[in-house]
Amino acid sequence: MIVTGSIDEETAADYIKAGAADYVVKQRLHRLAPAVQRALVLRNALRDAMDAEAARDATEQRFRSLIEHSSDVITLLDARGTIVYSTQSLKPTLGYAAVEMMGHSVFELVHPDQQPAAAALLERLLQDPAAVLRADFRVRQKGGLWRDLDVVMANRLADPHVRALVVTYRDVTDRKRAEESLRVADERLRGVQKMEAVGRLAAGVAHDFNNLLTAILGSTDLLLESLPADHPGHEDALETRRAAMRAADLTRQLLAFSRQQVLAPRVLDVNDVVRDVERLLRRLIGEDVELRIVPASGLAAVQADASQLEQVLVNLAVNARDAMPRGGILTIQTANVVLDDAYVASQPLVTAGDYVMIAVSDTGTGMDADTRARVFEPFFTTKERGKGTGLGLATAYGIVKQSGGYIWVYSELGIGTTFKVYLPRVVGPAEPLATTPVATGPLRGSETILVVEDQAEVRTLIRKMLEARGYRVLTAEHGPAALQIAALHSGPIHLLLSDVVMPGMSGRELSLTLSATRTTMRTLYLSGYTDESIVHHGVLAAGVAFLQKPFTADGLAQKVREVLGAPAVG
Repeated sequence: MIVTGSIDEETAADYIKAGAADYVVKQRLHRLAPAVQRALVLRNALRDAMDAEAARDATEQRFRSLIEHSSDVITLLDARGTIVYSTQSLKPTLGYAAVEMMGHSVFELVHPDQQPAAAALLERLLQDPAAVLRADFRVRQKGGLWRDLDVVMANRLADPHVRALVVTYRDVTDRKRAEESLRVADERLRGVQKMEAVGRLAAGVAHDFNNLLTAILGSTDLLLESLPADHPGHEDALETRRAAMRAADLTRQLLAFSRQQVLAPRVLDVNDVVRDVERLLRRLIGEDVELRIVPASGLAAVQADASQLEQVLVNLAVNARDAMPRGGILTIQTANVVLDDAYVASQPLVTAGDYVMIAVSDTGTGMDADTRARVFEPFFTTKERGKGTGLGLATAYGIVKQSGGYIWVYSELGIGTTFKVYLPRVVGPAEPLATTPVATGPLRGSETILVVEDQAEVRTLIRKMLEARGYRVLTAEHGPAALQIAALHSGPIHLLLSDVVMPGMSGRELSLTLSATRTTMRTLYLSGYTDESIVHHGVLAAGVAFLQKPFTADGLAQKVREVLGAPAVG
């Protein structure tokens, strides 16, 4: 304390007392300083502890919220597989509230077929605590449905903060279904592509064989016409002809499979086609097979070749009969159906829309997966050697595809098989079924016919067959030669008989050129396979006369008379 100036005694006494008091305070504060310091340190430590606890609580709450609201489910198990905890995401995944499964064994949820595998996985996890194991299991959802789960398991029994087996899983049912649909679609697409390649090969083979068979059949027919019935070579010629006809049937089936045959489609009621072929089917399947026809009322119309559609039904019925050696039930059912986007997603190259379905079902032996995958392949058969060509279902496949439709097979071993044919619906009334007109009277004539064929042996054979029936025949090896012959011929040409595909000029081009000056001339096209100049996607243009190779002498003579008696077509 500093005092300036002069003071009296009383004031001086007061200063002395104040100084003494200040001294006492300072002494007391000095003695209390360590306690105060300790209190301050304790208060700061307590504040830090409270802050740390609050931070831990916030972190725990954050992670608990993340775990509870995760799309993955976390379940804790004890060493016996009993559920001791599950996150709330169990509810949206499997339908159970978390508390519902507390105390239950996890094996109660696993599909019975997979319970041994689940038990083995748990045992392995207990024996190797460091392992992290992954597996797929089917698990029962609340309500009884089965879901596919992707499961990850880890052993945390030794962790004092967990003390459990940690199982994390997610629902992958939709993904697995999508993968399976994609796999099936990919397999079917590869199958379709393989069928397309085989079809192209079959068409080429059939075309070459048709020319050869035309020559064989025609020559044999001419030989038979010249040989008396009691001639030693007559029976040999007949056997040659029968073999050639069987080969011709095979080539026709190959063309049908490869969609290279000629169709003459009309607007049809499929129920009419089924009724028309029903009597034939009953004879084919035998008395020990019951035939049931289930026609739909109000069935829509389709555009197809009636005779080819009948061939499909016959082939499917014969296949069903062979699958029921001890008898059974064959059912043919028709219906209007809609192939929606969901169906199209699982079927390659299918267009969504309105269709007429023909289902041919049997109660036979059924097929395994390998057989189903190959059932439409040409020459594939499960019959013993010599009992079938393996072309029946391939032919049905080709006809349906060429008609713009689809055919699929559904089958299980020991249960039976169903073939479903889908044909696009069309608008308009169905035309009545009618038989193909047949030429009446003698298959002879005296008209002049111009034959244009680039295969020399076929050209010579046609000339002989026609001349034997009284016709005057002019021949040419290609279009330009035919034009030259026609220009030099002063008389009428009543019929142009031309191959479709020839070097330099097609048969169609030749016909159009000649018809410009010979307006009464008719045209009959020949071919071993279809061509876009005559048909569009295998469909015969209206008014066009066509004869498929191979043909017989009588077949050619009948078609010639039919065309010559018909109105002229340009």
